Amino acid sequence: MTDIPWYPILYLESENINMKKKKKEEYVKDQRVYVFHNTLFNFNLFINAEDANEAMEKFDQCYMAYREHWKVFVELKEQPSER
Repeated sequence: MTDIPWYPILYLESENINMKKKKKEEYVKDQRVYVFHNTLFNFNLFINAEDANEAMEKFDQCYMAYREHWKVFVELKEQPSER
């Protein structure tokens, strides 16, 4: 057996012009965007979650220090209407 280096084959979308794209039809549960705002450094961390508990679990996985420097905001499903 010869020592031929193995390289992964990468296909660019432009190379596959004749191939039809398959539509992804996945069921997406009702999610909200939770924004964790750091008041000390003035930056935001956006997390998609189904509820506040899931958002807090994902935030805890980031191991951010000093929880007193963080405020949490949520995107509502229905936004107020402009009149």
